[in-house]
Formats: sequence, structure tokens, C-alpha cells
Amino acid sequence: MIDLEKRIGPWSLRVWGLIANFVGNALALYGAAGVIRDGTRWPLLVIGLLVTALCLLVLAVPAPDLENDRW
Repeated sequence: MIDLEKRIGPWSLRVWGLIANFVGNALALYGAAGVIRDGTRWPLLVIGLLVTALCLLVLAVPAPDLENDRW
């Protein structure tokens, strides 16, 4: 199991995952705009959708209960 609360740099893995999700959403929207306009950018649309789906699957784990972990 991935510890999403582990800090890497200034933020936790959960925050990095949300940033990756944002990038995936942006790629999917940019790709969708190209597909609608002139039928191009299919690879960007597919990559964006895959990144978004992967982020949703990983980040759907609830945060640990911090009420019982107080000192």
C-alpha cells in the first residue's frame, strides 16, 4: 500500500498526486479540444484520460483518522 502522507519535498504524495491529476485533466481537455476542432491530438486525450484515471484510483484511499493520533 502506498503511504500517501509520506512527504517528498515540500508536500505529501497526496498533494503531488493531485498536481498530477490536474496535469492529466489539462492534457485531456487540450486533447479533446483538438479532437473536436480538427480530429487531431488523440494521443494527448488518451494520455490525459489515463493519467486522470490512475490518479483517481490511487488517490481514492481515505486519509488516516487523525482524531485518535493526537498527542
